[in-house]
Formats: sequence, C-alpha cells, structure tokens
Amino acid sequence: MAATPEQIRATAETYIAGLNASDPEVLAGVYAEGATVEDPVGGGTVHEGKDAIRGFYDNLAPLDMQATLLETRVCGSELLFNFELVTRFDENTATTINVWDLMVHGEDGKVTSMKAYWGAENVS
Repeated sequence: MAATPEQIRATAETYIAGLNASDPEVLAGVYAEGATVEDPVGGGTVHEGKDAIRGFYDNLAPLDMQATLLETRVCGSELLFNFELVTRFDENTATTINVWDLMVHGEDGKVTSMKAYWGAENVS
C-alpha cells in the first residue's frame, strides 16, 4: 500500500526535526536503503546508499543549525518543501540558506531520492 499524503508530508517535519537536533540517525532514517541524495543539485556529488547518506549528515552534525519549515507540497509520491536553514558559527556570525528539497517516496514511505535546490544566490 502506498504512503498517504499525510505520511509523505510528515517526512518534511521529521527531516527538519533531525536538522534541528543535529541527528544523523534521524536524518538518515527517512531514506530507503538504495536512496540517493544530491545536495545541492549540480554540486557534483550524489550520495548513494544509506551509509553514504548517513556519512553526509555526519559531516553536518557538529554545526549549530536551526531549520524552519516554510512550505510543503505533496504530489503523488513526491514531496516538495521549502525551509530556511540558519547555521551559527559563533555569536556574531551566521549564514542563512533558503532551500527547496524534492523527495521521492517509495511504496513504504521511505525516501528513494532527495534533491536539494539552493545556490550562492540563496545564501545570506
């Protein structure tokens, strides 16, 4: 049985919670075994498989990040969501990125593909 729109939409909430907790296990947990992650699109690296994806999020774990979910759209098995990610480097230095993620879900509700759309023009 296919995942419901509500289950698919909940993936965005889980993902944002994982970013806010700096928890690679929560983040990797939304993905299927053979999933792919391209973050950012056009960045040259596609992380393939759960171990590679977990490694990608392991690299983010030491950062002080705060994500805010702004918008979600569910179309069939695909989830498009917009969020703002603020990364603090010290008391006086922070970077804000406006990101759109596109996640494709399998029948079991796990993400089979994620592409993050952001570039230099989305960073302030």
